[in-house]
Amino acid sequence: MWRAEGKKGVWWNSNGFTLIESLIVLMIFSAYAVSVPLLYDGAYRVIESGKAEKNTEWEIFVIQLRNEMHRASNWKTSEKTLTYSAEGSSDELVTISQYYDKIRRQVNGLGHEVLLQHVETASFSTKGGKVYIHVTFSNNEQEGTVMYPLYKEMP
Repeated sequence: MWRAEGKKGVWWNSNGFTLIESLIVLMIFSAYAVSVPLLYDGAYRVIESGKAEKNTEWEIFVIQLRNEMHRASNWKTSEKTLTYSAEGSSDELVTISQYYDKIRRQVNGLGHEVLLQHVETASFSTKGGKVYIHVTFSNNEQEGTVMYPLYKEMP
């Protein structure tokens, strides 16, 4: 490769940084330093809004289930399902169970009403007249609740 001897440009000067080069580096560093906190704040807000949505979904699930529990009878639990007789009808059997990554509600084995999403594991148990529900979500957060059913005898 042919190279002209004697004339060297500003950019190929081996005597150190020029003022222009130093200003360019300072501008790049300043732009980076200003953007890092903004990116961090944006990521934090996205994560927090996702948590708030999950918490709201959990609270709605618990409230709906408590409302049904107080109007229903003949509660039974197994490790993965919760079954009870619907209000006012002895022949409607409602089942709440995990279906893939969701908790769903079915009436007489039909339907697919999603109550809770992004569920890794769900367990239902009864002890001392109380119904215990424990859920682990896909992000490894855990939630649990205890419900006190009003047992009604079937007519």
